Amino acid sequence: MTHQGMKKLLASTLTLALVMGGGTTVFAKDGRGVGNPFSNSKIHQDNGKHLGQLKWHFNDMDGNDFAWALRYIVDLASRGVFQGYPDGTFQPQGTVSRIEAITAAVRLMGLESEAQSSAEMQTKLNFKDAGQIPSWAVGYVAVALENDLFGETETSVHPNQPADRLWATTLLVKALKLQSEAEANMNASLPFTDANKIPAGSVGYVKVAVDRGLINGFEDNTFRPNQSVTRAQIAALMDRAGDQMPGSADGLVNGTVTAPVTNNVLTITSNGQTNNLTLDPNAFIFRGGVRVNASALQAGDNVRTRAYNNTVYYVEVIGSGGIIPGQNPVPVPSNGVSTGTVTAAVNNNTLTLTNGGQPVALLLNPNALFFRNGAQIAASGLQIGDVVSTRSYNNSVVYVEVTQSVGSVPSTTYQQVLNGTITSKSGSNVYLISSGSQTYSMTLNNGAFIYRGGVLVNADALKIGDVVTAYAYNNSTAIVEVTQAVATVPNTNGTITGTVSARAMNNILTITSGGQSYSLTFDANAFVYRNGVQTVAAALLEGDTVTAHYYNGVVLYAEVTQLAGGAATNLAAVTQLSGTIS
Repeated sequence: MTHQGMKKLLASTLTLALVMGGGTTVFAKDGRGVGNPFSNSKIHQDNGKHLGQLKWHFNDMDGNDFAWALRYIVDLASRGVFQGYPDGTFQPQGTVSRIEAITAAVRLMGLESEAQSSAEMQTKLNFKDAGQIPSWAVGYVAVALENDLFGETETSVHPNQPADRLWATTLLVKALKLQSEAEANMNASLPFTDANKIPAGSVGYVKVAVDRGLINGFEDNTFRPNQSVTRAQIAALMDRAGDQMPGSADGLVNGTVTAPVTNNVLTITSNGQTNNLTLDPNAFIFRGGVRVNASALQAGDNVRTRAYNNTVYYVEVIGSGGIIPGQNPVPVPSNGVSTGTVTAAVNNNTLTLTNGGQPVALLLNPNALFFRNGAQIAASGLQIGDVVSTRSYNNSVVYVEVTQSVGSVPSTTYQQVLNGTITSKSGSNVYLISSGSQTYSMTLNNGAFIYRGGVLVNADALKIGDVVTAYAYNNSTAIVEVTQAVATVPNTNGTITGTVSARAMNNILTITSGGQSYSLTFDANAFVYRNGVQTVAAALLEGDTVTAHYYNGVVLYAEVTQLAGGAATNLAAVTQLSGTIS
């Protein structure tokens, strides 16, 4: 048998069984998959039998409960992926069986014709429950097995068992051929509060799904791995995964609106060519994840459309006001915060948002950090409709936090801001910060952005005594800004007097002299006196006035001349002699 690889996606495939209705709508009476739902008459046929008018409007999708899923469902429908039930419902809360999910995954991979070939349909499967697999599905299971959609230790298909969220997530990651990436992330930390319920061997698959933006947690930051996946949830999963499959551009036309919609004609410019596209009177049009009327489309809007037989059924505004992702970015403040709703996928290091109804395009630093639900994600993990907060430095965004995932209520923010003074360094990326009367441990993210004097520096440039503002996300510091840089002693050899501002740790003491902070490095055998008694640098207290003598930049002798609080001190008996060595 020959594998035909990843074939053209969706437009030429049969209707996905997973997200269609039951009975005769899902499969023909003989159990086989139905034909192409987009005939010229828009009538769904199988073996010459009328199966009903193509459904675009589902009478149980009104209201807000499942508004978040509508754009996914309609996008899939516009690709010819699925319909609802004959009674006009979609039943978004309905569950999905494993055999339906497997069938859908194979079709999503473009392997429909292979699964229906005689060779595959006659495969003798070695699963223990092979007898429970419907005859029409044997080819799908065989192709799924050949494409590594099953684990090596799985001995049963459990075709009629409801697909749970973990199983469906793993299936789609495998369908995207991301097993290697998943295996490399098996020891990753997951952001969900019930992460301990996810088996160790599945952690990498969930991590990849989160990073790729395939799946989110619930409002309470749980993943619920064993909960049955609903039809609405699987629609979102399938649509996001389908956008990352080869062939996802079938029927897709992107461009810039050049004129208001008139007589159901949408005029866009694409690659220098003007196209007049006929809109279906009931076309679904989305802006910022919300359905709008055709009259809401404006000249300058950048849109993605899906058409069949030159009729557009789906339009999504991916940028507006003349902003094209990757072009004409609006400069952001040198150092500042921008918030808004994501309106387009990140493209050419540009993040496109709407804020207060105004479009904004933000240039991203090539190494920008992205976070959602306590976890670091890739830029591709951002989804249209996400509400985000960004922080920029030197005219580029270095940090993006999803504060409200699309389709959810505002989530818990994991960002913490700390102002304080660096008192010591522990290891390669851990610093202690003194803030008020508390000491905090600051662990740097491997890709942390560190600014000193307005310039991006590496972690080694941070000095004991630097006053910093640190932005941490889920206990990992993403940004450190030095707001008051500590200085080193002005000359190689000399004396300096000042007030201790940070107690010595690791033989480094910070003092303030003439309004400037200085970081003093003490020799391990330095002579240190406080109140006339020899001691060590670590015994000096904040508020002590000290005179330090240094040579080659290292303090060899220091004496407290006034105790913290203004108390008098007993000076050590020191006599300065000068003369000629004879």
